Amino acid sequence: MWIARVERLGSLGIKTYIAALGGALLAKATDPRVDSLAQDGAAGPRGYSLRKAAEFLAEQNNSRYDLGARGRWPLNNRPFLGGPARIDEFTKISGRARPAYEAFLDALRDLNRLERPGALSALASFLRVRMDVQEVERTAARAARQLESEVALEDLVGIIDRFVRSAPEGGRRAQALAAAVLDCVFDDVDLQPINSPHPGDVRVLLDGQIALAIEAKQLPVGEAAASELSREAAGLGADLALLVVIAEKHAPLDRERVQKEALRDDGTLLLVCEGVLELIGSVAVFSGTPAIRIEEDLPGAFAARLREIGASKKGQNEWRQLVEDRG
Repeated sequence: MWIARVERLGSLGIKTYIAALGGALLAKATDPRVDSLAQDGAAGPRGYSLRKAAEFLAEQNNSRYDLGARGRWPLNNRPFLGGPARIDEFTKISGRARPAYEAFLDALRDLNRLERPGALSALASFLRVRMDVQEVERTAARAARQLESEVALEDLVGIIDRFVRSAPEGGRRAQALAAAVLDCVFDDVDLQPINSPHPGDVRVLLDGQIALAIEAKQLPVGEAAASELSREAAGLGADLALLVVIAEKHAPLDRERVQKEALRDDGTLLLVCEGVLELIGSVAVFSGTPAIRIEEDLPGAFAARLREIGASKKGQNEWRQLVEDRG
């Protein structure tokens, strides 16, 4: 029963509820006294922190299972963020998310009736299903990265520019592109979930520490966006920051001024790139990476990052078709 239930919840496409169910199952399997309909201690004497349980699963993951919502804080969004202490009292549910919420709620009601052995079995079912999902995703991502291209870099830049601008998908395409370009020159690039409340859409890590914080924008921005990124990078312990803007009707920033202010106020070296060619060129030049390597690696890296960030299937297929047709 629980395998089918987890599979159905996964098929509904609202990733936060997948992570939340994992956290609830872990809590019940650990302590059967908890109230599975609670999300924090304010729910009553049997309340507990569902957020912490889900974060523990995220911390222990190491790419072994797909938890749905990615990142260190899988429940850091609505309706859990700022919502009522009890999950059955949630009211701000969008129409699109309603079926997933109802399935999640039904699962929690049944979970509340289980003792530890049943909860352990349910948790094992959850992990089994989500491990299978992770393997499927890993295989698909590997196939995406193997997208081979014979497109010259000059043409590739033009294709990417038109593709990114044609349908931003809420900023997903620019964010995926920034990560993909950096993938071509760095070994450890962390792509944050779309609309993550935490600073740095993309982060480059060196020896496990954040060295470079990147924000990718697909709407016109002013100098305040550069200043905010500089402060956030410093808060992350990074002294390098990159602002990428690929947007129609964007007015170029006064780069010298924002760079001087970033260095003066935050001790941050800030670079602004306002186009696809400038992004690719800057990263390649400053890393000393040959253009031919960017030309060869970028199409597949972009395909993999589009998939990771949840770009539409139509968009993913369009990118693959664009590359294959030009090749």
